Amino acid sequence: MFKKLTFGQYTYKNSIIHKLDPRIKIITVVLLSATAFLMNSYYKFAVFSLFIFLLMILSKINFSSLLRNLRPFFFMFLFILLMYIFFSRNELDQGIRTIWKFILFIIIASILTFTTTITNMVSAIEKLLIPLKMIKINPRTIAVLIALTIRFVPSLFLYADRIRDARLARLGNLKTPKQIKLLFLPLIERVFKSASNLSDAMLSRNYTEKRTTYFNIIRLKYYDYISLSLLLMFILFILRVV
Repeated sequence: MFKKLTFGQYTYKNSIIHKLDPRIKIITVVLLSATAFLMNSYYKFAVFSLFIFLLMILSKINFSSLLRNLRPFFFMFLFILLMYIFFSRNELDQGIRTIWKFILFIIIASILTFTTTITNMVSAIEKLLIPLKMIKINPRTIAVLIALTIRFVPSLFLYADRIRDARLARLGNLKTPKQIKLLFLPLIERVFKSASNLSDAMLSRNYTEKRTTYFNIIRLKYYDYISLSLLLMFILFILRVV
C-alpha cells in the first residue's frame, strides 16, 4: 500500500514553483493552511480548491502521485464521516468541511515537499526562525528536526509496509490485538534504530548547532515578491470578497 508513497520526497521538475524561494513557499503553506481553517462555506472551498489545483498544475505534480499520498488517510476520513453520521447527523455538513480541510492540508504540504529539497527547507526554516535567537533558541536545531521529520514520513510508511508483508507471509491476519502488536513493535524498534544510525552519521560528519557558512545561499528574486503579492491578494479575496 505504501510502496509508491511519495509524500515527503522531492521531485525535480522545471516549474515556476520549484524555482521560488523556499521561504516564500513555507510562508505560503502557513498562510494557505490558516485560510483553509478559517473558511466555512462550500463556495469558498470550491474557489480555494481551484486555486490549489492551479498550484498543482504550476508545480507539474502528477495527479496519480497525489492520490497515492491521500490513500493512507482514507480510513481516517471515513472514520470522521461515520462519527458525524452516527453521533451528530445534524452537523454532517461540518464533518464534510472538516474532511475537505484535511485533504487541502495534505495537498498543500505535498506541494511543498514535492518542490523543495531538504537542504533548501532547512536553510529556509532556519532563516525564518532567526528571531528565536533573542530567547536563546537555536533555529538551526528546529529546522533540522522539522526537515528530518518530513523526510522520515515515507521511510516510516515503507518500514510498515515491509513488516506487514512479512507478517502476511507468515500467515498473520493483522486482525487480532496480538498480530497488531507484532506489527508495531518491530516498527518502533526500526524507527529507534534509524534514529540512532542517523545520530551516529551526523556526529561522524562533525555536525554542530553553530553554523558558520552557508553552502546553499538563497536570495529573494523579483518573481518571489510577485508570487507573495498575488498570494496575499488571493487570501484577501477569499476571506473578504467571496
